Amino acid sequence: MKRKYKLLSVLLASVLLISALMALPFSASGPDAPFTGIAVEYYRELITKGFPKDYAQSLTNLHLLHPDWIFTPLNVTQTNASYTWNYVIQKETETPTINLVSGGSSYRAYRHEENTQIYDSGYYQPSTDAVMYFMDARNFLNEADIFQFYNLSLGATPSLEAVEAVLQGSFMENATLQNGKGYAEYLIEIGEEIGIDAVYLAAKLLQEQGVHGTSPLISGKCGDKLWEFYSEQKQQTEGSNPSPIIPPTEGETEADLKALNGLYNPFNISATGTGVFTIYKKALLYARQGSSSMAEAWGGSPAWDTDWKGIYGGALFIKQKYIDRHQCTIYLQKFDVDGRNPNGNFKNQYMQNIAGALSEGRSFYRAFASNDALDTACQFLIPVYKGMPTQPSADPAGGTCASYAVSTNRYTTTATITDPHRFRAQDQPIRGELTVTPGNALVLAGEFTHSYGVTGLEYSFDGQSWISCSSSGELNLQISENLPDYGEHLFLIRGEAAYDGTNSSKRLNRYFLCAVMQLHMLPPPAHTLTLQSGNVVTGMDYYEGDVVTLPESNDPSFVGWIGSDGTVLPSGGQVVMSADVKYKAMFIDYQTLEGAAISLQEDTPHLRFYAMIPEAQMEALGEHAVLSAKTKCNGILSDADVEATKTVTGNSGTAWRIITANTEPLPLSARAEAVEAYFSLQILYSDGTSKTISAIGSSSARSVAGVAQAAIDDVQYSYSPQTIGYLQSILTTERTPIT
Repeated sequence: MKRKYKLLSVLLASVLLISALMALPFSASGPDAPFTGIAVEYYRELITKGFPKDYAQSLTNLHLLHPDWIFTPLNVTQTNASYTWNYVIQKETETPTINLVSGGSSYRAYRHEENTQIYDSGYYQPSTDAVMYFMDARNFLNEADIFQFYNLSLGATPSLEAVEAVLQGSFMENATLQNGKGYAEYLIEIGEEIGIDAVYLAAKLLQEQGVHGTSPLISGKCGDKLWEFYSEQKQQTEGSNPSPIIPPTEGETEADLKALNGLYNPFNISATGTGVFTIYKKALLYARQGSSSMAEAWGGSPAWDTDWKGIYGGALFIKQKYIDRHQCTIYLQKFDVDGRNPNGNFKNQYMQNIAGALSEGRSFYRAFASNDALDTACQFLIPVYKGMPTQPSADPAGGTCASYAVSTNRYTTTATITDPHRFRAQDQPIRGELTVTPGNALVLAGEFTHSYGVTGLEYSFDGQSWISCSSSGELNLQISENLPDYGEHLFLIRGEAAYDGTNSSKRLNRYFLCAVMQLHMLPPPAHTLTLQSGNVVTGMDYYEGDVVTLPESNDPSFVGWIGSDGTVLPSGGQVVMSADVKYKAMFIDYQTLEGAAISLQEDTPHLRFYAMIPEAQMEALGEHAVLSAKTKCNGILSDADVEATKTVTGNSGTAWRIITANTEPLPLSARAEAVEAYFSLQILYSDGTSKTISAIGSSSARSVAGVAQAAIDDVQYSYSPQTIGYLQSILTTERTPIT
């Protein structure tokens, strides 16, 4: 049964609302809740969970776009009371090398204002503003950048296609490891074994080794490269940014350095220090140390002396050194701020690159976007700090640095509605109201654009499944079936951008929110259903088309519900509301009367039995009542001839309809046999069902001889001599009818 509303307010709303789209932002819930319907409920749930309002607003938009995504706040200050926003920024800036920024000209805006020292091959200390920008999660709550907060500790097994999508176009695509397995296949195997997301591992490898994979740390010949650096007293790699040469320290031998050949460190574990000679050497020494827990399985040596051991050992290192220490997102691996880390904080940071989490998160996003996996139940753990600035920390480059700018800065969208009302929005969804009156279709026309191009549009009611409605950005929508129930709903439209994961200019947005509409489905006309049972009368308002189930009764004398519209319905019957209607409960008073009579006209007499029903009940039932009776003689049941003979008024003033049942003519041989009569009433209900009710009271067991003798003996009633003679003849073998 559909929902019921307070009738007066709904009818007034029906008069006041018109079927039009209003280009106004939602504000019915106040400025702190810029949403409506299920959206504002979700927005408030996020605040209850611990997200500040500015977080909740962005996350609600993402929820509308991907309803299965799950957002959980990580309140960093609750993990350690001293870890306020200012304290964390202080810790992340007090050491020049804890974070580094590339020395390329496009990254100049992110460098420290005063410190010009080079700490790595072309890398500088970032400014405090740069650190704040990358650590402020509010900057990155969009479809692509949020993946730096993806929870990696769940250990879910992605598909082979999802992992291959990350590796597509890189040196790992279609490549075979030294164990004979492909990269994607092996990463899934590792992920399942140690409990780490295989898509993340693929993105991590791509981040560390790049598309072409030219790093000496995965060549197996890095010892030769170190000897080259040492013998020639240089440490610049091919293609690196120009920087002053810092020669390796004295005391190295060719044998010692070349002994590091055959080692692999694909995740760049412990690859830190000043100058690439130091970075490579430390990484190789760590690879030689390897994974002690795997020594037995690997034949006695823990060293990462094959590419597949390097991948396994690096993944195990990440799991044990980071994820198991509450660094279960890419962001937390870059910024070690969760106070639950048993080893302390701000020192177990996987990478120095200030934008490492952003870059790796985007690689991770592409794995989902390229494999139509963005609508799966992704879970995100998002940091929140006490004392954060009122506004999100600004991008020092003002969005001009393509690699470090927020993803939404890299594309533009437009939304235009032309019917039933015209409105246009730039880089945001249209927010308005739409009203559909009973019997009418939901009609909407418009156009939506994206700088990538638009390959399709979808719509959804109340965050349910997305339904395709266009293969382009053009919208001509007319929905007449499967509309939601009357009341308030959220109607959403999203577009699918012409995403291309291999094209750097078209890989930061797959879906975009086009319209968020408050949908008023006006109810049909209202009708009143009145029920009366005895002296109790109740009435309820319903809308046209509502299906109402009538109350049930187990009383055997309950006939049904008699409608003012002429219908008769059974216990538990259903009414489809189309007008005001009243139903009255009827309980039948159907009685079998004692005694019987003998017909006096026939040569062979028959018996007549009697029952009675209140006249008013018979009139109310009308054609829905079918009378019937059976008689039984010598154990044989026979149909009786039934009719309603007359109406009599009882002592209480009730008018009764007398019902008679006549047997077939009875032969002389059966004059002493007892005959019984059974009266019944069949109710033919308006819904096609039926019910049979038997008359109450004991059956009238009589014989012809018994009735004749009783009449002769009746001193209270005077019969004519002819009738007495006829009755006496019944008691003999010869008799003549009365003429």
